[in-house]
Amino acid sequence: MKIQLPNGQQVNLDDDISLEKKKKIAHNLTKEWYPTLKRNWNSNSVKFFLDSLANYLVWHKEPEEKGKEDKEILSRGKLEKMNKLKSRSKTVNFSDLSKDDKELLFGEEVRNDD
Repeated sequence: MKIQLPNGQQVNLDDDISLEKKKKIAHNLTKEWYPTLKRNWNSNSVKFFLDSLANYLVWHKEPEEKGKEDKEILSRGKLEKMNKLKSRSKTVNFSDLSKDDKELLFGEEVRNDD
């Protein structure tokens, strides 16, 4: 995985190692860059660095999990598609539907109990 150091330099970190080794690499990098992190806490370069290190740890997969898709996580494309559909759709209460629309939805004649 490629991460961006606080000085803007990009470094490739090995993805094919254990989580413990990844934690040690992350710890060593934060220790090495600690003065810069402390001094420039709110800078974008520090934010990118910490975010990329967090992703490096969070997205770890054990060798037997590699290549398997996580069914509970939607891809960015699917999320964007759902949001577009949601923003274009209209919300209509069932009580506001006409008698014909209710029949189309429920497949039977609907009686008004009013």
